[in-house]
Amino acid sequence: MLKNAEISIRSRRSFIQKTAAGMALISIAPTAFGNIVTGHKAAPQSKPWIELSKSAYLHNAAQISRMADGKPVVAVLKNNAYGLGGPEVSKILDQSKDIFGMAVVKDSTALEMRTAGVSKPILLMGDFDMDLADELIEKNITLSVYSKSSLDKILKIGASTIKVALYIDTGLGRMGIPYREAVEIAEEISKYKQLSIEQTFSTLTTPKDFATEQIARFEDIITKLDQKGISTGLKHLAPSYSLLDLKNSHQEAVRPGILLHGSFPLAHMDQAANFPLKVSYRLKAPVIRLEKLKAGDTIGFSRFYRVEKDEWIATLPIGWADGYYSGAENGALVLLDGKLFPVVNVNASHANISLGAKTKIKVGDVATLIGPDHPEITPEGFGKLVNGHNYLQINYKESIPKKIYENF
Repeated sequence: MLKNAEISIRSRRSFIQKTAAGMALISIAPTAFGNIVTGHKAAPQSKPWIELSKSAYLHNAAQISRMADGKPVVAVLKNNAYGLGGPEVSKILDQSKDIFGMAVVKDSTALEMRTAGVSKPILLMGDFDMDLADELIEKNITLSVYSKSSLDKILKIGASTIKVALYIDTGLGRMGIPYREAVEIAEEISKYKQLSIEQTFSTLTTPKDFATEQIARFEDIITKLDQKGISTGLKHLAPSYSLLDLKNSHQEAVRPGILLHGSFPLAHMDQAANFPLKVSYRLKAPVIRLEKLKAGDTIGFSRFYRVEKDEWIATLPIGWADGYYSGAENGALVLLDGKLFPVVNVNASHANISLGAKTKIKVGDVATLIGPDHPEITPEGFGKLVNGHNYLQINYKESIPKKIYENF
């Protein structure tokens, strides 16, 4: 089973980019399977879904707190919890004694979490729509002051009490008050009785030497504000990588993202042995088409995969438009009926799996693309197979439904 050597991956990518506008995204909630059939007939279930493990998330939160010597965790659930479901994941973590609160970048996500029943503090690290301002305050969302203009915007809200966070840019360069201006703006905030600084935070870069300098800048600002009698609330700096790499980044709380879902930022990190995490989710999809292709047949617009010998090809209803990594066709495996099979093609809406010359797989059988069930399909295993990193499989579209289990 060899791929068409005459067509490069780069040229195929170029072709896909030009045709992406015409591709469609599909996903609805899964239903119980009916009779399983073969051939071209449609499967009873035709869309992918994500399963979440409550016990795995609570385990990971406890392990992260252990990494930080018992300090509380601010759970970063931006971008819909990396595609795994902001409301669903936050509802689970709301039950953890190790979680102080949640951090998000979109105002709508913060409100969705409250609607889901989350009671812990929610920090909005990004901007907000003024049309939602009153509701954000009513729902007890902490708003970030990340610039002078953002402070001016907050001051336009007609509320008697507004919780804010001082967001300082110590060197990341994309968001936050420039560290040279942080003391001045904090002094400005302190003049308004309706504003209460509940948290002060920054984000560290990856290089250890510069992250150390960022920590020094942050601590210098805190010292100056303390001397002026300005309260700075809960202080946190450390994303997942710094949490593991720089102990003095822990401050009063830590702020991980990917660790919560059971993955380390990099493969083969030494800390994994001392703080074992659990993969918290499964990505599943049913076989919706099963066809035996003949030698010489090809798959895809650019004929990316060429069949050398007659083989069965299964189609799954998930592609890169759903957030499944397009590079999965370069070595990834999926679990079907207890066995691993290679992904040989990924387009916007579908993925094709090679089943070999003979197969017992049927239309309607369910594949696990990512999950804890086998080392090769964990996020780390997936990243290794496609020569990528552990963040490749946390970009799923919000439209993919989620199901919560106590454990699996």
